Amino acid sequence: MTYVPEELIDQIEALKSEGKFEEALKVVNSILAKDPTNEEWLLQIVDIHYQQKEITKADKAIDFLNTRKENDPMGLYIKGVLEMEKNHRDEARKILKKAIEITDGTNHEIIRCYALSEYWYGNREKGMSNLKTAFKMNNKDAELIFNIIQIDILEKIYDEANDMIQHFFAHKSELETIEKPLEWYEKKITLLNKALQKEKTMAQ
Repeated sequence: MTYVPEELIDQIEALKSEGKFEEALKVVNSILAKDPTNEEWLLQIVDIHYQQKEITKADKAIDFLNTRKENDPMGLYIKGVLEMEKNHRDEARKILKKAIEITDGTNHEIIRCYALSEYWYGNREKGMSNLKTAFKMNNKDAELIFNIIQIDILEKIYDEANDMIQHFFAHKSELETIEKPLEWYEKKITLLNKALQKEKTMAQ
């Protein structure tokens, strides 16, 4: 496996954060030219294409990885997320369920994505139940909190939605984010709160 200096890793992450995906791809491909089966850098290819919304290209890269490393929960998780992006919800839930089984249900992020795949497939109760399971495992995940608020409002579970909104703002400084900044969630959840208050008023 080719050694990659920490500075180069930081450079790639900086390019991605600045939206300079083509430049990031060039750097990653220069590493893969020396070590074409390196899992870490193939995952970088997947991530870059995913952030570019080039789902087909990301899909090909993860399929290549999954043929080399069968039943890898991370590979299955990423494949499931990509299937959701393609609106292949039935396929996504099957893949994500397999990832949950392999990890013995210990990864809240996999459960979150599985929950969404079930909900949008039509298994609403199962989806909501799994979202609650994921929340019990990690109640500081901003994306998960946002998902629960959205679905609670859709399902007209207004009291629970309100509790989750209050939870978000009460623990804002402790929340975990990955792809989106905390400010993004704050703005979206503020808008959802306004919509919630309007719905509650109309329901009275």
